[in-house]
Amino acid sequence: MIRQAPITATVLLLVGLSAGTLGLLGTNADLWRTGLFLTLTAVPLLITGTLRRVLRTSEQALTDADRAGYVRALDHVARGLLDPPAPPRPGHPADEPEQSAGVVIQLRPYDRRTERKAQ
Repeated sequence: MIRQAPITATVLLLVGLSAGTLGLLGTNADLWRTGLFLTLTAVPLLITGTLRRVLRTSEQALTDADRAGYVRALDHVARGLLDPPAPPRPGHPADEPEQSAGVVIQLRPYDRRTERKAQ
């Protein structure tokens, strides 16, 4: 039934437009009203079918992207492309603030001596 809904809606739209046009050209009010009713009935069905198809495509694309990311992460782990943690530097205290990797620069390192207290 769901697969036949777009076909049914398209046929309804075409029949409705044809009947409405013939009713207007032939000055037949009943045929015009029937065509208008069929056209107005077909439009929501077409919109619903299109939305359903788009959402199904989006869910499938999201699933494919998630799977591809997972496979890429496993590949990086298998090849050893992930950065191992840096070994501790000898001669420095353990409570020193951790240095950021890459281009991140700490402007104000955390210092326990200047810690403020509530008044």
